[in-house]
Amino acid sequence: MMMEGVMNKGPRKATLFQVLRMVLSAFLGIRKRAEHEKLEVSPLQVITVGVMAAALFVLTVVSIVQLVIR
Repeated sequence: MMMEGVMNKGPRKATLFQVLRMVLSAFLGIRKRAEHEKLEVSPLQVITVGVMAAALFVLTVVSIVQLVIR
């Protein structure tokens, strides 16, 4: 019974907040390698959060430019 707890020390599934944090830190280039290796992240999670973060960034830049031009 005690061996089951010891054997289950593999990577744990990442939450949405952890995936968001990983993607945003990757955008900035300040990712910690040890943190990334402890989590199990699916490619779909990374792609989805990455596309949403990029779209939010583009919308923010466009909005700022529109405010400055007016």
